[in-house]
Amino acid sequence: MLVVRCAMAFIALCLGGPSWGQAAAPPDSPEKTLTPETTDEPRKVAKTVAASKSGAAMKTIASSDADDRRLAQIRELVTKKAYAEAEPLALALAARQQIEQKPTRTDWAVAVWLARIYQARQQHPEAELWLKKAVASATLVFGAEHANTARSMDELAMHYRSRGQPVDAEPLLQRILEIRMKTLGEWDPDTATSRVALGALYKAQGQYAQARPYYQRAFDIRRRALGATHQDTLACLFDLANLSRAERQYPEAEKLHRRVLAHRESVLGATHVDTVASLRTLASLYLETERVAEAETLLKRILVIREKTLGPEHWETLAIIQELIRLYQSQGHQASAQPLMDRAQMIIRAEAARRRASMQAVQ
Repeated sequence: MLVVRCAMAFIALCLGGPSWGQAAAPPDSPEKTLTPETTDEPRKVAKTVAASKSGAAMKTIASSDADDRRLAQIRELVTKKAYAEAEPLALALAARQQIEQKPTRTDWAVAVWLARIYQARQQHPEAELWLKKAVASATLVFGAEHANTARSMDELAMHYRSRGQPVDAEPLLQRILEIRMKTLGEWDPDTATSRVALGALYKAQGQYAQARPYYQRAFDIRRRALGATHQDTLACLFDLANLSRAERQYPEAEKLHRRVLAHRESVLGATHVDTVASLRTLASLYLETERVAEAETLLKRILVIREKTLGPEHWETLAIIQELIRLYQSQGHQASAQPLMDRAQMIIRAEAARRRASMQAVQ
């Protein structure tokens, strides 16, 4: 029996197991002895995974930085109106982004810039395509109610408006208003801007009754949020005045336009471009209602301002001279019109000579 026990102990010792009479360590026991290979393998795997994740993260950061640099380059070129140079850069970035499975902020940004490039170049189908892509990307990347999504929708709506497609623009503008009311609140100036856009859309279609509550509410919001004499508030009042004029409510239109003019003169000054716009609109209103003498007085005032601020030969000065010529001719006052006609011809000839000289210098 002793021989058998000794033999078993010898075998166990040779195999590296516990000696006879010693219990084997359970699998999860801390005393369990593992070979060096088994001990290092999980650590090697962990290090490999960590390195892989770190490398992927660094690659993502580098890619993001490169995208930002490329977008900045595109933005600079578009700002300089170098569209022929900006387009291939933007298209290349868009093509690379299509390889990515998940849309990113870069997808949205490059779509916005391509849309603007094509709009500037009057390539309307291409502009519409990329405007739609911008809306889709913004919705996926930022969310359906994010400010960037609303802005992209607004650009698409403005594209439709400029192309005479109010039916396509209206649902977008209504959706933008819903988003801004929900995210910003009823009394935010951006919500007022959405109301102005809808008012302008309906006014352009002759739907004056539908336009008025949008303009009026926008005016109320801006007056409360910005103040009665803020330029955005006055712009709303100007819109309401023009709406009254379109409805042939001339006394109301004149009252509102005079109110805007008084505020602009007080806040901006008598020669500011917005003040001049109010003067010119009032002059046009007086001509429409056959108040010729009052229109003449305002046009002469505008002419003096234009000569002082822009110069006697500026094209906007010329435009006022031509308006006065038409006024005098409509009244049969050729003697008053003739000196202005001579002056207009001198300005036109001088401008033509400048252009010829400029072209020769380039050649």
